[in-house]
Amino acid sequence: MRIILTLWAVPLCLFWSWYALSFYDISFGTIFFSRGLHDLVFEVYGNALGVPPGEVPVMAAWACTIDTALIGAIAAFRWRAGWYPQLRTWLEGQAAAFSVSQTASHEDHAVGDTVLLLIEAGDEPQSVTALPDGRVLPAE
Repeated sequence: MRIILTLWAVPLCLFWSWYALSFYDISFGTIFFSRGLHDLVFEVYGNALGVPPGEVPVMAAWACTIDTALIGAIAAFRWRAGWYPQLRTWLEGQAAAFSVSQTASHEDHAVGDTVLLLIEAGDEPQSVTALPDGRVLPAE
């Protein structure tokens, strides 16, 4: 798997490094990193693909994004024994904390119950309905 990751990462790093250096014409005195070669390469690729040369970098970026997602999914599947139990434990802890906070915030009132509530403005009892997220609505 490490060989696959290396064979994926090295060409991407080389291509995007060349792209950035040649795009900004940081040529270090060589033709390889010049803006002229940059424009020529994308003009040739644009003509070969039948698209404007300005669209070729965008197409390359999309291809790299899809390739990265595919390689990431394969790596996650291969190494799931290392991360999946930790994720499952963390999610169970989050679910337990959420249920405790929901129980405490509703003060033993079930969702949809109509209860009497004193409003500070007028101190008149009003009927309200409890919502799942802790908010209340005036009862009709």
